Amino acid sequence: MINSNNFVYSRAAAARILNVKHWAIVRFEVWYKVCFVQIKGQRPTFISKKAFKQHFVDWRIEQSRSLCVAQVNREHFRVINPRKSTAYSVFVYEDGFDCECHDYQNQIMIFGGKKACCKHAYGVLTWLGFDKLSDYINKTKAIAVV
Repeated sequence: MINSNNFVYSRAAAARILNVKHWAIVRFEVWYKVCFVQIKGQRPTFISKKAFKQHFVDWRIEQSRSLCVAQVNREHFRVINPRKSTAYSVFVYEDGFDCECHDYQNQIMIFGGKKACCKHAYGVLTWLGFDKLSDYINKTKAIAVV
């Protein structure tokens, strides 16, 4: 079952952060402010939860770079992953995005609110000329006030 501990703080994420194969990690534990990681044949190391949170965002941004974005109408975008031959609808609102993919749905379930941003939403953000979700939200709120 997916929860906040294994969604953001995972063995796979630790492997990407440390640039090792996931199977090389022989022990992984989530602690209060850090994650304990032991790699086969090496001394244990600690990775801050802050580093995992930043990796969570950076990984999705990196994955979004290979996606193709097409605007269907003002609020609706179609995001295609040519490597997987998948396509998802992303809907744009003043306060965030809505995507039909599992990652987005998991983020909503775990984090709540409209602050979820999957790789498809990051693809649309980039297409719209934004780097961060907060920049997009601040810009649309400023336009709405005027």
